[in-house]
Amino acid sequence: MERVSDSIIIIGAGWAGIAAAEALLSQGIEPKRILLLERTPYPGGRAFSFVDRETGLALDNGQHVLLGCCDRFASLLQSLHVRSGYRLQPLLDIPVYHGGKMYRIASRRLAGPLHLLPALLTYGHLSASERMSAIAGALAFVRPQAEKLDAVSFASWLQTSGQADTTVRLLWDLVGTAILNGHADQISAGLAAQSFHMGFMRGWQPARLGLFTRPLGDLARDAVQHLAARGVNIRYSSYVEQLHLEANKVSGVHLRDGSLIAAEQVISAVPHDALLRMLPEGWADQEPFQGIAKLRWSPILNVFLNYDRVVLNEDVFAATDFDGMFVFNRGRLLPESEQAGRWLSVSISAADRFRDWTHEQIISGVHAALCKACPEVRNAKLLTGKVVWQPKATFLAEPGTWHLRPYPRTPIAGLLLAGDWTRTDWPACLEGAVRSGEAAAAALLRR
Repeated sequence: MERVSDSIIIIGAGWAGIAAAEALLSQGIEPKRILLLERTPYPGGRAFSFVDRETGLALDNGQHVLLGCCDRFASLLQSLHVRSGYRLQPLLDIPVYHGGKMYRIASRRLAGPLHLLPALLTYGHLSASERMSAIAGALAFVRPQAEKLDAVSFASWLQTSGQADTTVRLLWDLVGTAILNGHADQISAGLAAQSFHMGFMRGWQPARLGLFTRPLGDLARDAVQHLAARGVNIRYSSYVEQLHLEANKVSGVHLRDGSLIAAEQVISAVPHDALLRMLPEGWADQEPFQGIAKLRWSPILNVFLNYDRVVLNEDVFAATDFDGMFVFNRGRLLPESEQAGRWLSVSISAADRFRDWTHEQIISGVHAALCKACPEVRNAKLLTGKVVWQPKATFLAEPGTWHLRPYPRTPIAGLLLAGDWTRTDWPACLEGAVRSGEAAAAALLRR
């Protein structure tokens, strides 16, 4: 058995694990006490990058975004001296294509939810009466009763508040699916209402869209390198097979290579199904672990397209094709000036319906959708297309999942939980992951 005196093991070098390590350091924990174990050869968890062999371009496994309200993620990057990797729009501004026309959802510099009032009044995809009902519906997000609403679907709640099917499809579901990775009939009204409240009802500054200007893998690598430079012990390709318990207390972790590392405090910052796999026999039948097992995954489909000429001048736009897709001007966002407007990234959330499609069908279908929305695409030649699936992108925030998401403390003494699937009151996102890591570190220190 390898003994690390008074060590704290963090399992997982994703953003939850990174945030937990930084939070411990900021509270005076000696770096040498922290051991960060990562099963892969790289950090970042489910937010990683790779170089496409065909084009040589750096692709993210998913096109992540931020909002101005994601203050803990921004603070973490600053604390770890990570070179700025995103930029916020001056004001929220998202063009939306549907039925041959493009209208914008854009903020004004007005207080509270008023910043969206002009956009809703002029959103041409809806009729005049639908716009007025959308404004009335938006008021319900100002003071949401999230836990009470968790038992019903977002779609059901919108219908009871007088929202027409068209309003749901062309406004609430389009935005909500991108945030929660589930369509309105699949997801909890409670978490949807809470998410809209945090992101859009508190003013124009929290609502600004943040677009990444560096590959996600680069940000994670810089963050972890800073932790290592301060003395944190980081081990890659270290697969934790099982937690080691003695008298219902954590006493270490078993690695797949057969070794055992002793520790009396462990923060698990891995996905919920990975945590269940690490539990010793008998524990999966106890709460909160039994509830965690009910959480399901929802996939995200990402399509990268490279054209022979400039086809897009916007940073991003949304379209209702493919049940809702967001198109990013990746060549313009990243330092690839020769690819600006030519290299696009298309993100399709809650993409279960397309799992049986071939890559060729997906690329052809997305290209056809872009031909409708972007006239310049019709005369351009598609040089390459790449499909990247995230089958386990996020947990599916179904009705009834609010109370399935656990707090950091567990009935196993010394075991704390982190991850964007824990009870952060946020959807599954980078901000939620960071907040969960900070919460787990705070719970550990309170012991």
